[in-house]
Amino acid sequence: MNKSMKTILVTAAIALLFSGCTTLSPDSESNDTTAPQAQADTAPTYQPYHPDDFEEILIPGELTWNREESMTINTDSFAGGILNFTGRVEINSLTDFFISTMKKNGWTMNGSVKSEDVLLAFTREGGNCMIKIRSGSITKGTNVFVYINRTTK
Repeated sequence: MNKSMKTILVTAAIALLFSGCTTLSPDSESNDTTAPQAQADTAPTYQPYHPDDFEEILIPGELTWNREESMTINTDSFAGGILNFTGRVEINSLTDFFISTMKKNGWTMNGSVKSEDVLLAFTREGGNCMIKIRSGSITKGTNVFVYINRTTK
């Protein structure tokens, strides 16, 4: 338990370190302006999806992956990264979604912090995951940062 708490604290420190430097790219802002028109033309149903290389995490279909603001690492013994997603989703429904789906995917919730942002901490055998949900402005939508690390075999 002591080792997992240290891991969570280190992951939280890394998350806080990177969160101050992250901004939306101009490309993702232009995507936000076309999304309402596409929704008006057809009524799409958004299906949750798994990000590449991380089948143990489910992302709501309303969120779009920002490749420019994400990074991953894969070695023989370790896989991890910081994944960034944006979309127009209410912060409380995102929190409920992640708590529910992470549990279904074998993660144990170790804690949460709720203020202007929401921070959720999860662990499972061989891995840790922190999800930071940041409510954005009307034009930029909500930001979700997934900080994940796990051992690979």
